[in-house]
Amino acid sequence: MKVTTRVVAVIIQDHKLLLEKGKGYNELWVPGGKIEPHESELDCLKRELAEELNIELVSANFFKKYLSKHFYDHNRLTKDRVYLTTVNGAPQPQNEIESVVWFTKEDLASKKYQLITNTEENLIPDLIQAGLL
Repeated sequence: MKVTTRVVAVIIQDHKLLLEKGKGYNELWVPGGKIEPHESELDCLKRELAEELNIELVSANFFKKYLSKHFYDHNRLTKDRVYLTTVNGAPQPQNEIESVVWFTKEDLASKKYQLITNTEENLIPDLIQAGLL
């Protein structure tokens, strides 16, 4: 089974997690993307945040990694390498991103938004357990 590695940015402000919705999709996910050849994980984060949200990466600290079935292609696995980040700028959806949401732990309990499985079942509970949301 093919494994795709994504580097993702957890951006939290006032105990709210920034999630994005891609054009043509119903679900929300954390910003990030696939590493391009000869690109470091931090370079990937910088590029993806600029391309998707027009914001600048200031700092990134590794949080956790996850391996899960790809949400849209069950014949693939996704390895997410998650960084807690700080950024400059106000997120503005760009290119393939339609909108952004500042998500709270209450939103998880109320099922207010549709999320990709790994974000809903793994990442957000881990952020809550760590006291970040």
